[in-house]
Amino acid sequence: MNLINKPTKIALATVTLSDGGAERCAATLSHFFANQGFVVHHLVFSGKIEYDYSGEVLHLAKYSSSSFGFINRIRRFFHLKKYLKKQNFDYIIDFRIKQFFWQEFILHNYVYKNHIQTIHSHKLDSYIPKNKFLAQLLYKKCKLFVAVSKGIEEKIKTEYNFKNIHQIYNPIDFEKINEIKSESIDFEGVFVVAAGSMNKNIKQFDHLIECYSKSNLPEGNVKLIILGEGKLKQDWIDLAEKKGQKHNIIFKGNVANPFAYYSKALFTILTSKYEGLPMVLIESLACETPVVAYNCETGPSEIINHLQNGLLVENQNKEAMIAAINTFYEDKNLYLHCKNNCKKSSSKFEVENIGNQWLSLFKQLKNER
Repeated sequence: MNLINKPTKIALATVTLSDGGAERCAATLSHFFANQGFVVHHLVFSGKIEYDYSGEVLHLAKYSSSSFGFINRIRRFFHLKKYLKKQNFDYIIDFRIKQFFWQEFILHNYVYKNHIQTIHSHKLDSYIPKNKFLAQLLYKKCKLFVAVSKGIEEKIKTEYNFKNIHQIYNPIDFEKINEIKSESIDFEGVFVVAAGSMNKNIKQFDHLIECYSKSNLPEGNVKLIILGEGKLKQDWIDLAEKKGQKHNIIFKGNVANPFAYYSKALFTILTSKYEGLPMVLIESLACETPVVAYNCETGPSEIINHLQNGLLVENQNKEAMIAAINTFYEDKNLYLHCKNNCKKSSSKFEVENIGNQWLSLFKQLKNER
């Protein structure tokens, strides 16, 4: 091989390749990079692999053979170090949150090379220590931070002294969505939809259930379908029953094709406490389904053009959310106007546009070497 023209090698580090928006982003980008002739590897630290992806996978969970967590971490650490040294990646793009400071400190400073850290949540301390000294210590060798929304970018600049910050949205693959959004679903009737993890209450499905219950939707026989799994799921099932909505609120769990539900829904609702860049809103718009969302930090205001492709609701105002749900249900002209604008408004998130921004970023980093 001519080393001068050797292909760019990319490693995408994720906790899993399932369940989350950051993980779906990594999987989508892997297809784009592979189509550009890049050599793509996934560094999967644990959990399931369910998303469609391109490239090779190193699943570190395979190197856990002891019941002692510390020993497993040591074993995985040395295997990863050996693997990265052998592969000699041009860039390692990390999509993971940071749970254990010293583990990440060793990884960032003694294992990673040409490390780019993506930030996917308004809750910065999931990625960056609150202590400024520890933050600088952890990321002293990081080449670049990539924030997935302008709101996150501004928050990093405000709270930390990092200079190497860039903003790139998460991508969506229109072609793939168009292929599968018309698939059948296990439901007949009119419904609105919401989606997200139920492991923590970030998505605030309690707000959603309360607002739906007080809206005009149940009386109009418009059901609420909730997609997602997690340890709080039974709490939300119990709350729906307590609100008298046992037969109107349907919990579908994780589904293989959420786009089929988005495309057939009347509209999508988001009641999150905070976000990074809520992919459910972008994916709903790509399926030509308008959205109603709290204007929480961060992301919804960068996706929703109020009264044009959806409704932005005062943050955490349940009464305003109920009113917005009723408005979208009853004002057919406004609803159809927003529906007609959905796909066009989501085009800036298309994978070709986002992928080309990553290519420009790589070129910039290469010129700085």
